[in-house]
Amino acid sequence: MVVEKANTPRNGRPRAVTLDAILDAATEIADDRGLDAVTFRVVADRLGVSPMAIHRTTGGIDALQHALVSRIVGEVTRSVDWPDEWCDVVRLFADTLHDLLMRHPVVLEAHRRASLVGPGADDVALRVVAALRAAGLDEASAVYAYGALHDFVTGHVAIRLGRGDPEQLRLPPERQALSVFADHHDYDRRFAFGLDLVIGGIAAAVATSVSHEEQR
Repeated sequence: MVVEKANTPRNGRPRAVTLDAILDAATEIADDRGLDAVTFRVVADRLGVSPMAIHRTTGGIDALQHALVSRIVGEVTRSVDWPDEWCDVVRLFADTLHDLLMRHPVVLEAHRRASLVGPGADDVALRVVAALRAAGLDEASAVYAYGALHDFVTGHVAIRLGRGDPEQLRLPPERQALSVFADHHDYDRRFAFGLDLVIGGIAAAVATSVSHEEQR
């Protein structure tokens, strides 16, 4: 009895594989082991095809890594149903980005290396800034407010993913007793509380800006 290899069909030609299947496998690998773990051989082994089949379909490892991040970002940005009020836009952006990065750590890893690129990625930033401009902030203030919001979300997720949950369990008992987080360490609550503070700060800036405009 002869057992055929998974990547060699009966006619002897290498088995074909779709780009979607490759990106699905590559995303799982990247989320589990990091972006650098996505290689032709690792993805090929996951799919039971030859590394050359992965190369032919994707066009190169850089293209593959870029495509998997772009697809993740694009799927999320296309699904957002934006509200009208600026504070709701800001909150939805923060919650959506938080959930995206927690679900796909590879996106945060890629974002450390370069700005996120994907269908709608720039449109999201522009939409948030436009909402802040419509609320009354000048262009510079709106952009920096967006930046502060973005940095809060990505920083929170980076710490959470890097340290694990809950963080204080890694401390020796004597250190835990001295930690300010000994009795108050809930990542979800920290994020919600911090987001409220950021939005409150933006609201104060909006109120100040509107007041100055009214006095002119």
